[in-house]
Amino acid sequence: MLRVADVELDPAKRGARRDGRMLDLTRKEFGVLEELIKARGGVVSSEELLERVWDANADPFTTTVRVTVMTLRRKLGDPPLIETVVGAGYRITAA
Repeated sequence: MLRVADVELDPAKRGARRDGRMLDLTRKEFGVLEELIKARGGVVSSEELLERVWDANADPFTTTVRVTVMTLRRKLGDPPLIETVVGAGYRITAA
Protein backbone atom coordinates (compact mmCIF):
# COMPACT_ATOMS: atom_id res chain seq x y z
CA MET A 1 0.00 0.00 0.00
CA LEU A 2 1.37 3.40 -1.00
CA ARG A 3 0.22 6.55 0.80
CA VAL A 4 0.75 10.27 0.48
CA ALA A 5 -1.38 12.93 2.14
CA ASP A 6 -4.97 11.59 1.97
CA VAL A 7 -4.33 9.35 -1.07
CA GLU A 8 -4.00 5.57 -0.77
CA LEU A 9 -2.84 3.44 -3.67
CA ASP A 10 -3.03 -0.36 -3.66
CA PRO A 11 -0.86 -1.63 -6.55
CA ALA A 12 -1.84 -5.26 -5.94
CA LYS A 13 -5.56 -4.52 -6.37
CA ARG A 14 -5.06 -1.56 -8.75
CA GLY A 15 -7.23 0.54 -6.46
CA ALA A 16 -6.92 4.18 -5.43
CA ARG A 17 -8.73 6.30 -2.85
CA ARG A 18 -8.61 9.92 -1.84
CA ASP A 19 -10.05 10.93 1.50
CA GLY A 20 -11.83 7.56 1.62
CA ARG A 21 -13.55 7.82 -1.76
CA MET A 22 -12.68 5.45 -4.60
CA LEU A 23 -11.04 7.02 -7.65
CA ASP A 24 -11.96 5.75 -11.10
CA LEU A 25 -8.54 5.86 -12.77
CA THR A 26 -7.41 4.50 -16.12
CA ARG A 27 -4.36 2.22 -16.20
CA LYS A 28 -2.16 5.12 -17.33
CA GLU A 29 -3.49 7.52 -14.68
CA PHE A 30 -2.91 4.85 -12.03
CA GLY A 31 0.62 4.27 -13.33
CA VAL A 32 1.48 7.98 -13.30
CA LEU A 33 0.13 8.39 -9.76
CA GLU A 34 2.05 5.31 -8.62
CA GLU A 35 5.34 6.61 -10.06
CA LEU A 36 4.85 10.05 -8.50
CA ILE A 37 4.08 8.58 -5.08
CA LYS A 38 7.09 6.23 -5.30
CA ALA A 39 9.32 9.26 -6.00
CA ARG A 40 8.51 10.54 -2.46
CA GLY A 41 8.40 14.20 -3.40
CA GLY A 42 11.13 13.96 -6.02
CA VAL A 43 10.60 15.27 -9.54
CA VAL A 44 9.70 12.72 -12.21
CA SER A 45 10.22 13.89 -15.79
CA SER A 46 7.75 13.32 -18.62
CA GLU A 47 10.37 11.12 -20.27
CA GLU A 48 10.66 8.94 -17.17
CA LEU A 49 6.87 8.62 -16.99
CA LEU A 50 6.74 7.62 -20.66
CA GLU A 51 9.39 4.93 -20.06
CA ARG A 52 7.78 3.54 -16.90
CA VAL A 53 4.05 3.80 -17.66
CA TRP A 54 3.73 3.62 -21.45
CA ASP A 55 5.24 1.02 -23.77
CA ALA A 56 8.43 1.33 -25.80
CA ASN A 57 6.48 2.56 -28.84
CA ALA A 58 5.22 5.71 -27.12
CA ASP A 59 6.07 8.89 -29.03
CA PRO A 60 8.22 11.13 -26.78
CA PHE A 61 7.03 14.24 -28.64
CA THR A 62 3.33 13.87 -27.88
CA THR A 63 1.35 15.61 -25.16
CA THR A 64 0.21 12.24 -23.78
CA VAL A 65 1.83 12.67 -20.36
CA ARG A 66 0.61 16.26 -19.97
CA VAL A 67 -2.97 15.31 -20.85
CA THR A 68 -2.90 12.27 -18.53
CA VAL A 69 -1.60 14.40 -15.63
CA MET A 70 -4.32 16.99 -16.35
CA THR A 71 -7.12 14.40 -16.15
CA LEU A 72 -5.51 12.80 -13.09
CA ARG A 73 -5.45 16.18 -11.33
CA ARG A 74 -9.14 16.64 -12.11
CA LYS A 75 -10.00 13.21 -10.71
CA LEU A 76 -7.93 13.77 -7.56
CA GLY A 77 -9.76 17.04 -6.85
CA ASP A 78 -8.81 19.66 -4.29
CA PRO A 79 -6.52 20.46 -2.64
CA PRO A 80 -4.13 20.02 -5.59
CA LEU A 81 -1.60 17.24 -5.09
CA ILE A 82 0.46 17.17 -8.30
CA GLU A 83 2.81 20.08 -8.94
CA THR A 84 4.40 20.91 -12.29
CA VAL A 85 8.09 21.73 -11.97
CA VAL A 86 8.74 23.88 -15.03
CA GLY A 87 11.38 22.39 -17.30
CA ALA A 88 11.77 19.30 -15.10
CA GLY A 89 8.56 17.31 -14.68
CA TYR A 90 6.03 16.60 -11.95
CA ARG A 91 6.01 15.84 -8.24
CA ILE A 92 3.56 15.11 -5.46
CA THR A 93 3.27 17.87 -2.90
CA ALA A 94 1.88 16.56 0.37
CA ALA A 95 0.21 19.40 2.22
